[in-house]
Amino acid sequence: MEAKIINIKEFKAVGITYFGNNSKGEIKELWEVFNKSCNNVKHKSKSQLYYGICDDMPDAEGRFHYTACTEVDSFEDIPAGMDAKVVPAGKYAVYTYSGAIDDLGEFYESIFSKWMPAAAYECDCRPQLELYDHRFMQNGEFDIYIPIK
Repeated sequence: MEAKIINIKEFKAVGITYFGNNSKGEIKELWEVFNKSCNNVKHKSKSQLYYGICDDMPDAEGRFHYTACTEVDSFEDIPAGMDAKVVPAGKYAVYTYSGAIDDLGEFYESIFSKWMPAAAYECDCRPQLELYDHRFMQNGEFDIYIPIK
């Protein structure tokens, strides 16, 4: 699999954050909770894009922060229990995923163990993104953005 290399502009997002190792499928549950409450988010951008944002690399116990969120134009009136995120501008390697959600971990493993090293990309210390647009609702396809230098 070959990545598309793109530059993104900084954007803002609001959503619900989970911290853990997703051993029991908690991220799927997080999305279910967020989907029920996302209509409470004000100032959504016209793009109506939804993201899974991973702010950091897993710790020694495999835990990480993951935010299910939507892009916004403003951080005014953030609903209780939700977090504001700013994703900085930068260069990303973008991979498209179209398999079963249960196989997503394997896909990530291939990105970091095979595709990125073969392409000689070096990860940058910025958030990793999953972009959910109209394709996800149509056929389950979405893009994974890996920050690169």
